[in-house]
Amino acid sequence: MNLKSKITALNIAALLIMLIILVPVITKISDNYNLSTILNYLQSQGEYATIYVEQYSLNKAKNIFEVPMVMDSDSPYLTSYLKRTIKCRVQIFYNNRLLGDSEEIPDESRTIRPEVQEAFKGNSAYFIKSGKPRTLYMAMPINISGRYSYSLAFIYDLAEEDKMKSNNINIFIITSLLAATFSAILSIFISNRIIAPVKNLSEITKKFSKGDLYPRVKVKDNDEVGELAHNFNSMADSIQDMIYKLKDEQNKQKNFFDNFTHEIRTPLTTILGYAELLWKTDNTEVKDKSLFHITSEGQRLLKMIESLLELSRLKRYDFLINKSEVNLKELLEEVCDSMHYKARRYNIKLNLQLDEASYFIDQDLFKQVIINILDNSIKYSKTDNIDIILKKSDNIKLTIKDYGIGIDEETLKNIYEPYYKGDLSRSSKIEGWGLGLSIVREIIEKHDGNVKINSSRENGTEVIITL
Repeated sequence: MNLKSKITALNIAALLIMLIILVPVITKISDNYNLSTILNYLQSQGEYATIYVEQYSLNKAKNIFEVPMVMDSDSPYLTSYLKRTIKCRVQIFYNNRLLGDSEEIPDESRTIRPEVQEAFKGNSAYFIKSGKPRTLYMAMPINISGRYSYSLAFIYDLAEEDKMKSNNINIFIITSLLAATFSAILSIFISNRIIAPVKNLSEITKKFSKGDLYPRVKVKDNDEVGELAHNFNSMADSIQDMIYKLKDEQNKQKNFFDNFTHEIRTPLTTILGYAELLWKTDNTEVKDKSLFHITSEGQRLLKMIESLLELSRLKRYDFLINKSEVNLKELLEEVCDSMHYKARRYNIKLNLQLDEASYFIDQDLFKQVIINILDNSIKYSKTDNIDIILKKSDNIKLTIKDYGIGIDEETLKNIYEPYYKGDLSRSSKIEGWGLGLSIVREIIEKHDGNVKINSSRENGTEVIITL
C-alpha cells in the first residue's frame, strides 16, 4: 500500500471510529433528553390531576364517608377527562383494584404494576417497558383528607420518541456515509498535495545519485514538507558549490604544479648545463663563470623551496603566531629605511604618511608582509613614487600605492595563487617566484585582517591591508 492510500485509509478509519463512538452517545443523550421532558411533563400534569381528583371527590361527596362511593362511581369519568387533558391513558387504583381506565382493553392483564404499588406507599414512581414501541408507566399517590389513598397511573406511548430515535440513527448513518465519502475525497486531495513534493523529492534524489546535480525540488508550501524540500535544495546547492570548489582546487593544484615545474626547470637546466660544461673545459675563466652560475641558480632554487615551505607552514591550522603590541609607525619606518637603497636603485621615491598606531601582531611576520609588497612594487611596477599610508580610525588601514604599469584583470584574479605570475613577470629578466602574495595573504589572515589589491593597466596598483 502506497503512502497516499495509507493516509486516505487512516483518515476514513479515524472518522468511522469517531462516528461509531459518537453516534450511540449522541443518540442516547437525545433519547434521555426526550424522556426527561416527558417525565417532567407528566410530573407537572400529575400534580395538577391529583389535586383535581381530590377536590372533585370532596365537592361531590356529602361528607367524608361518601368519598369512596364517589370514587368508585366516578373514576371512569375522571380518567376520561384527565386523558383529554394530559393526552395519555389514565388509570385510578384503590386497594389493588382498578376503579377507572380511560381506555377499555378487555384482554389486558389486571395485575397491579410495581409503580402503582409504590404509589400506595406515598411515592411517585415510573418505569419504561421495552419493546416496539416502548411504553412509559408512571404512578402518583392521591391522598384524600388523610383517610383514603388512591393511585393515579399514566401509560404513555413512546412511539413518537422511538420514531425520533430511529430517525436520528438513520440520519447519523447517512451522515457517516457522506462524511466518509467526503473524507475520502478530501484525503485524496490532501495526500496528493503532500505526496507530490515527496515524489518530486524522490525523483530528484534519484537524479542526484546518478550525478545530475542541477535539478531542484519545487517548494510551494511553508509546511514541514516544504521545509524539507527547501533544506534539500540548500543541501544540493552546498554539494554543488563544494564540487565546484573541489574542481577549482584541482585546477589550482594542476596550475600550481605546472607553474612550479616551470619555475624549477630553469635553474635546474642552468645548473646541469654549467655542470656539464665543467667536465668538458679546462679554461679557468669558463670554470669560474660556470661555478658562479651554478651557485647563483642553486641559491635561487633554495629560496624558492624556502618560500614554498614558508607558505606550507603558514597554512597549517596548528601554526601559532607570537603576537605582541607593536608600534606600526616605527615598524614601517624601519622597513622603508631598509628598502630605501633598493628603491633608489630603481629610481623610486618612498613617500610615508604615517599616523601613530599600535596593534598586536607578530612583528617578524608583519615585517615580511611589508617587505614582500614593497619588493613587488619596486621590481615590477615601473613607478617613480610609492606611497605608504597608515591611517587609524575605527580600524587600522595600511595602503601601499604605486603609479606604475598596473596589473591586468586576468592576472589580478589569480594573483594570490602560488606560483602564478603575470606575463610581465614571466617575460622579464627580474627574478620572482610567485609566492610572495600568497604568503602575504596567509599572514594577514592569521592576524584576523584582510588584504585587498586594486589595480588596472597603466593606472598603478594599490594594496590595502585592514586590521
